[in-house]
Amino acid sequence: MVLRVRPQIFDILIIGSGPAGLNAALTCARTRSTAIVFDNQQYRNEGVTHMHTVASRDHFNPREFGRIAREQVESRYDTIWFQAATITHAKKKQVSVPDEKGLYDGFEVTDSDGHSYEGKKIILATGSRDVFPEIQGYKENWPAHVYQCLACDGYEQRGSAVGILGFDSPMYTHFVQMAIPLEPTSITIFSNGPIKQEEPVQEAMKLAKAFGATLDERKIVRLVNNGPSHTDGVTIHFETGEPVTLGFIVHKPATVNRAQHLIEQLGVDTVEPAMGGHIKIANAMFNETSVTGVFAAGDTMLMMKQVAIAMAEGLKAAAGAGMQIAQEKAKSLSKTFEEREGTVEGEKDKAEVASY
Repeated sequence: MVLRVRPQIFDILIIGSGPAGLNAALTCARTRSTAIVFDNQQYRNEGVTHMHTVASRDHFNPREFGRIAREQVESRYDTIWFQAATITHAKKKQVSVPDEKGLYDGFEVTDSDGHSYEGKKIILATGSRDVFPEIQGYKENWPAHVYQCLACDGYEQRGSAVGILGFDSPMYTHFVQMAIPLEPTSITIFSNGPIKQEEPVQEAMKLAKAFGATLDERKIVRLVNNGPSHTDGVTIHFETGEPVTLGFIVHKPATVNRAQHLIEQLGVDTVEPAMGGHIKIANAMFNETSVTGVFAAGDTMLMMKQVAIAMAEGLKAAAGAGMQIAQEKAKSLSKTFEEREGTVEGEKDKAEVASY
C-alpha cells in the first residue's frame, strides 16, 4: 500500500478494538472517514478459545477473528489507523481543522505514555469487565469451567453434570431451562448459603425444581480446576460434607464498564447500576450518547453482551458519527454559500445604482 500521511485531526477516534470497534473502523473505511483505533489489548473474553453464534465464524478463535478483521481493513482501505495504546484521558477540545474556518468543537484523548490525539467525534467501544466473586479458585476456572452464557459455551459441554452458582434472582431459573437441552446428567443449584426468602425468589426456586434441578445450600470454600475439558471438570469444596465434581458451572458475574473513567471525564450518562450501569443511549438509531459528538458501541452500552450484537452496534455508531460530521459540513457550506450570495447580490445592487 502507498505510504499514507496520518492526519493531525481524525474524523473519528475509536477507543477499543473488540468486535464493536473493529466493525466501527470498517464502516468508517467504507465511507472514507479518517479514523484511528486504539487497542489496549485487554479483552473481556481473554482466555476464551472459541466464540459462537457468529455466522461464518462459529467455533472460531476470537483473537484470530480480530487479527483477520484488522488485516482486512489495513490491506484494503487507506483511511484507518491502528494504535497500540491505553487511553487514560478524554475531553472536549476546540480543534483547528484544515480547510475549515474557525475552530471545531472536537475532542482530545491522551494515552498512558502522554501522547495526545485529536478528532471530531469519539466512539467508546471500550467494553466491559467481569467482577468475579471472592471464591477461591473461581478465577482459575474462568473461562475453562465457569460460563456466563450457555448459548455461547454450553453446546460443547453437553452430557455432563451442570452446576448453577447462586440464585439471587428469579432470572436464574432461565439457566436451568437452558441447561435441559444439553442433556445433563444432573442440574444442581449451589446457592452458597441460604437462598433469599423473598417470594419471587422462592417461586422461581419451585419452578427450577419442577424442571428437575436440585438445591445445595452449603457454603463454598473453593473451586478446583481438574483439567481443560468438561470430562475433567471442576470440583466444588464446601465447609461441610463431601465435594462435588461437575462438568461445568453456570454463573453470571456482575459487569462494570472497562473505561468508566473516560465515561465520567466526558460526562456521559449511564443507566442505573441495577440495570447494568452501561452507557445510556440518547439516539438508538445511531448510538449517540448524552454528550453531542460522543457515540458508544458494544458491551459498554449493551445489557445483552454478544459478539454479533456488538458488531452491529459498532456499525451504527460509526454511521451516526459520520452522518453528524456530514450534517455539520452541509450546514457550514450552506451558511458560506448564503453569505457569498448575499455579497454578490449586494455588489450587484451597488452596480445598478451606480449605472442609474
